[in-house]
Amino acid sequence: MVPELDGLLAREQAVLRETEILRDANIALTENLSLDRILETLLDYLAKLVPYDSANVMLRKGESQFVVSALRRYEGFQDVETTRAISFDGNSNPLLRRICLTKQSVVVPDTNKEPEWQTVSGADHVRNWMGVPLVASGKVIGLYSVDKIEPDFFQPQHARLAETLAARAASAIQNAQLFEQSQHYVAELEARISERRRAEEALRESEERYRELFENARDAIYVHDLNGIYISVNRAAEELSGYTRDEILGRHFSDFVAKEYLSEASDCLLTKLAREGETTYEVEVIAKDGRRVPVEVSSRAIYENGAIVSVQGTARDVTERKQAQDTLRMFSRQLIEAQEDERRRIARDLHDQIGQTLTAVKMNLYTAQRFCSAPEAAHCLKDNIDAIDEALRLVRDLSVDLRPPLLDDLGLATALCWYVDRYEKRAGLAAEVLIELPNQNERFSRELETACFRIAQEALTNVARHAHATHVLLQLTRTPTTLEMIVHDDGVGFDPAALRKRARRVATLGLVGMQERAHAAGGALAIHSRLARGTEVRFSVPVDNPRPR
Repeated sequence: MVPELDGLLAREQAVLRETEILRDANIALTENLSLDRILETLLDYLAKLVPYDSANVMLRKGESQFVVSALRRYEGFQDVETTRAISFDGNSNPLLRRICLTKQSVVVPDTNKEPEWQTVSGADHVRNWMGVPLVASGKVIGLYSVDKIEPDFFQPQHARLAETLAARAASAIQNAQLFEQSQHYVAELEARISERRRAEEALRESEERYRELFENARDAIYVHDLNGIYISVNRAAEELSGYTRDEILGRHFSDFVAKEYLSEASDCLLTKLAREGETTYEVEVIAKDGRRVPVEVSSRAIYENGAIVSVQGTARDVTERKQAQDTLRMFSRQLIEAQEDERRRIARDLHDQIGQTLTAVKMNLYTAQRFCSAPEAAHCLKDNIDAIDEALRLVRDLSVDLRPPLLDDLGLATALCWYVDRYEKRAGLAAEVLIELPNQNERFSRELETACFRIAQEALTNVARHAHATHVLLQLTRTPTTLEMIVHDDGVGFDPAALRKRARRVATLGLVGMQERAHAAGGALAIHSRLARGTEVRFSVPVDNPRPR
């Protein structure tokens, strides 16, 4: 294996592993509202990203106090209960004060050489320390402390990964704290309602708290009647839309939702009216100043005496999340482009340099063979010539696999036909390709052609490895607005739900790679399979009119 290729594959696998860990962490942190579970989950995933010796999460209590709320791996260094009792005053501790003021991570390469480091009982083993803030709503709500017993261990990439995880964790921690508060309020309310003498007072306090939560919530909260007419909105709804409360009340939701999303919003309303539970979906709201604001809407029916009387929902501004997704997609696209460029360079070097060198060696061996009269030497020379021929074949195959010239020179359709023909001979199963393009020579963007080819390559490889199929069909279809590619086999199939569960624990780089390429190209990838019914991989992407070449 060429060293450059080894390095490229290692870097690709490392980036994909980090992306998968962060995605799994995001899911795990948001699927639970228990603060203790969230903190333990945070430390679990932090350990997968940063190889620490010990770590803890300190949450902010009051204005300046930080107390240890969860810890990991102190057993071999300290008395755990001593560490658990650690607390700091953010005003008097220089490092914590710096974190609170800058909202930035602080790394201490060597605590023995840091004048601002304050040694406390329970953390005597720490030599290299990293403090990463947990920032929610613009405020530091805590931090996690990452420790090593050796100095100068943590590098910038460790801080970057830790900060990326912190951004996901802070929101989950804040939601869990709010949930605990709400649970406390509910328990308190139930206790007060159980006392008849204080029933009215408890109800009044509950209503006041509800109004306070309703008005001060970060997300827009609304109530509309069964016809879709707004009857109540909070302050956040005014801020999100730019309309005043009086301008919203009495109007239909269709006056604010972008036209292309009205059908989905109406379908969700019908779902709730049919008593089918809560609905969550994304739409774009047209603000008063004309801005299109992407929001995630969660809504449920409100019942009175067993009958649906209205609908309550929350609308969360997901602009930052969309921007983060776009940024991640851009980075993924740049990584894929860099990978393809590197593949192209390595393929060219294999063909031009190693191939030419092997050819020269072969010619020299032919020359030696002509002048050699000893039978044993002639036999040895023939064996070496055969070995050179095999090496040349392997170099050509490896060069083509890295980046087939047909893809760049003749386009996607020709490259797919060539690859399926080559695949059929190698895999030993019947393979068919069906190209349905109005113009067989039509070219698409290099990024799109590369994504289609690599997805087809990975899908066919999976068929050969796992499907036990006898026939596979690759179909490429062009509509006026869409390019669609389908790879279908008649193999044993699998359970997609079970694979998704296993993918959280086991690296499935092939499927992840296909998903990343599809998203980077602006398309969507769907995998449909049933046991003993085969598998279908479908990639579709919007395309413009044919472009000239």
